[in-house]
Formats: sequence, structure tokens, C-alpha cells
Amino acid sequence: MKASGVKRWSGIVALILIGLIGTAQGIVFSVQPTLAALVCPSCFGFEQFSDRVYVEPTMPKPMREKLRQSLQEGVAKVVAYYGGLHSSPIVLACASESCWQRLGGSGAQGISYASFGIRLSPQGIDPVIIAHEYSHIELHQHIGLLNFTTGTIPAWFDEGLAVIVSDDPRYSKVKTATDRCEATLGGDLPEGQMAWTRAAGTEHDLYARARCRVARWMNANGGKAAALTLIQKVAEGVAFSDAYWDPD
Repeated sequence: MKASGVKRWSGIVALILIGLIGTAQGIVFSVQPTLAALVCPSCFGFEQFSDRVYVEPTMPKPMREKLRQSLQEGVAKVVAYYGGLHSSPIVLACASESCWQRLGGSGAQGISYASFGIRLSPQGIDPVIIAHEYSHIELHQHIGLLNFTTGTIPAWFDEGLAVIVSDDPRYSKVKTATDRCEATLGGDLPEGQMAWTRAAGTEHDLYARARCRVARWMNANGGKAAALTLIQKVAEGVAFSDAYWDPD
């Protein structure tokens, strides 16, 4: 079998495993149409836009150009932070709300799936949103599928780092501020992805708080290098609690 075929089948097997493990954790991936669409985009009516990027066929030309530019700018942010791009996710981009709902909907503008795929709503065709989702993908690629599915790195760190990598202005003060914290830390942050998703629906400062916690930890421990070292240690089997300590 050719290398491309091996890679495709390994991706399919991985998505199945994510579904099985996710269901065991209470995440109903078994009925999540996006997982099937990532395996066979054309089966869900998507057409290829570029390598591993698929769009709703009715996407107008100006929107396609915006997608191209947003992907270029968003991925560049992730490359600059991680020093390269080790992941190669499939991207499904919707041009309409009906397309988004057909894939499962949700209030998010973009959603990542382990290290294998991203889906974007019409509002998610934006460099910041794309950089945020690619940051998740890259982190998950670095730590490996098993570490991702077992929640080795808590959701608040994953999300806080993604806000930093994407430089999302919604959750950061202007660059002249010392730590750019938009919110006070106050209280615990969700560890698991399901708990994070539930909390994000009601706690509007959640992303800002997560960004602040990660940023302050990085500032106290060597900046970007501290985050990259932590990720590498987790990939090597070190417990998150041993690689991270809260400076507060």
C-alpha cells in the first residue's frame, strides 16, 4: 500500500478510536456527523478547495478568497509559535448556516477534532479563529492521540494557549499591558473538555481567565519556551502536574 493510503487509513482508524473513547467519556461522537465528513468530505457534499481543505460547493468566490487568506494568516501564527507545523488536518468550511447545522451545529465558530480535523462556520472563516483551532490541532499532534483522549493536558491550558497563539483581541488587553490579562483569575477552571464546553456557555470571561492563567505562568517560567517544554514533557510521559506549577 502507498504511503498516502496508509496515512488515510491510519487517520480513519484514529477517528474511530476517538469516537469510541469519546463515547466512553460521555461525548457522543458516535452520532457526530463531522467525524464521518472528515473521513469522506465528498460524501457530505463538500468539494476540494486545496490540499486537505474542503468547502461547501455554494461558497461564493469572495468567500473562497477570504478563506484562502485567513488560512494563510492563521496557520502562519501557529507556525511562528510552534516553530513549524507538524499536523496536517482536514478542514471543512461551511458557507451557510444550514451546512453548519448539518455537521452538528454548536455556538462555536470553529471546532477542532484531535489532530485530524477542523470545521469552520461561515463566521469562523477568520485568521484568529483558524489560528485558535490550529493551535489545538498542533498541541494534540505533539502530545499524541492517547494523551489527548485521556485528557492529559487540562482543557483550560489547551484553550488558554490557543487564545495566546491566535492573539485573540476579545480576550486580551492591548499589547502595552504587562500580562495583557483581560480578567481576574478567580476560581477554578474546568479540567475536562465536556466541563469546559458547559462552562463556556454561561461564563463569558472563561477564555480570558484561561489565557491569563497560562500567560502569567509562562511569564514566570521563561515565556513561550516554557509552554513548548511542558508540551514536550507531557509527550514524553511526564504528568502535567509535574511539568506545570502555578506561580500564584
